[in-house]
This record gives sequence, structure tokens and C-alpha cells, in this order.
Amino acid sequence: MLALLSSPAAAQWEGKWGAISYGPELASGMALDYASADEARQAALENCGGRCSNSVAFLKSCAAVAEGRGGATGWAVSRWRNRAIARALATWTRTGPDGTLVAVACTMH
Repeated sequence: MLALLSSPAAAQWEGKWGAISYGPELASGMALDYASADEARQAALENCGGRCSNSVAFLKSCAAVAEGRGGATGWAVSRWRNRAIARALATWTRTGPDGTLVAVACTMH
């Protein structure tokens, strides 16, 4: 019975977590294909070298973070890389023009 509970369907989600950490002045760190969201977040924060205080985790998808003038930040997650980028950019444009894509990353999916 236990063999059924640990089926290949459950295994397909293993190692598919990613995270982007972000902070002021375009600081960022990324981590891809971790076993859990917490592990991915911790690795992304470590990869930022202590400059990031925020993070977004994602499962079997892509994420993007954008920063506008004055530090306004937007992020988005989507299965498609370009859609994540477009949504992240659209999020911060509500607060003002002239922003920059900080980071984009995709896990295996």
C-alpha cells in the first residue's frame, strides 16, 4: 500500500522548486531545482550575498522580478518565461515608468 502512495506521480514534483531573492538597487539571487520552497528561498537569499530581504518561490514554472525608479518592485510567476517577464514589468509600471528587469529564472518543467 505504501508503494502506491509514493508513486511516480508524486516524484515528478521533486526538485522542481526555484526562488528569486531581491533587494534594493537591483540586487538579486537565484536558486533552481530544489526539493522544497524553503530550500530554494534560503539558497536564493544566500546567493544574493546578504543584500536581499525579499524572495518569491515557484514550482515547475518561471518567475521574474522587476524594479522601477524609487525602488518599486514587481514580480510574477508563470509557466511561460515571457509571460512572467511581462507580468512583472506590468506590476511595477502602475507605480511609475522606466523600470528594469532584475532577474528571471525557470525550473525544469
